[in-house]
Parts: sequence; structure tokens; C-alpha cells
Amino acid sequence: MTITSHTSINRVAQAVVLTIGLATSAGALDHGNDVRIVPQLMVGTSGFEPGLALEWRGPANPDVIVRPELLISEDGRLGGGGALLLVLDRHLDLPARQAIAIGPRVVYHNADDDGWEADALATWSYELSGDVRAWRHAVGALAALGVVRDRDAHDFDLGASAGVFYSFGF
Repeated sequence: MTITSHTSINRVAQAVVLTIGLATSAGALDHGNDVRIVPQLMVGTSGFEPGLALEWRGPANPDVIVRPELLISEDGRLGGGGALLLVLDRHLDLPARQAIAIGPRVVYHNADDDGWEADALATWSYELSGDVRAWRHAVGALAALGVVRDRDAHDFDLGASAGVFYSFGF
């Protein structure tokens, strides 16, 4: 996939608009929740997939992250999914400014070869602003492991992905 092609640029723009629209329509920006926009790059059994996620923590339970995600599959089609992550930094003795979250994730790749994937997603982040609770700028890594449906064989294969991200909080 060539990111510079006209179709791919349009798909990236669609992903940005849809993700921001989802955040605003859910009221996340208006009700004092911690919200982050997360550009990410992942590579794995489903190929190279740039994407954009939205992460928000509600004021009632800041240890839970709701994470809808849009991605561009290796053949240029727009896919998406979501995860529900539990933040573990309160339960682990991590160095300052670091956080780990883990939880279930479901993604539809919308590619020629791959369709639905169910996996466990783990994220590690490093807060650049100096305060994990400020949750403003962070970089990190993510990994997913589960099963992906092979469209051609109509069976399930091992699905594994890893990637990096930057996140900006409102």
C-alpha cells in the first residue's frame, strides 16, 4: 500500500473525521472525560496497518479505557474495531510516567485476506508531560494476540500484531 496515493490519503482523512466525530457525538469532549486521539502504526499477520484510535477514560472509573479504532488495511480499505482496556499502573510498581493497560479487542480488517479478529490488546505508554495523571502527551507500544478469520479458507488463524503510537490528550 502506498500512503501517497490519492485513495489512501482520502481514507486517512475519513478515519480522522470519523474518529473525531465519534468522540464528539459520544459527548466525551463535553463532559470532562479524559480524551486522547491516538495515531498508530501496526504490523503483523494482517500486514501493515496505519490507524487512528480514540481513547477515553470516564470520570467514574479512570482505570477503564474505551478505545474505538479505525485502520487502513494493507489493500487500502478502511477497517475498524474497538477495545475495552483496564489500566494496571495502580496495581503494578512501574517507574514514574509509565502505564500499562490490557483488555479484549475486536477488529474488522476489511482486507482481501483477513476479516474479523478477536484478541487481547496490551499497551505500554510513557507520559511525556511528566505526570501520568495529566495524560496529555504520550508515546508507546502496543501488541495484540488472538485469532483472525481467513476469508479464503473460512477458518481461523493465529493473529499477532505489534506497533507504536503517539497520543494527544484534550
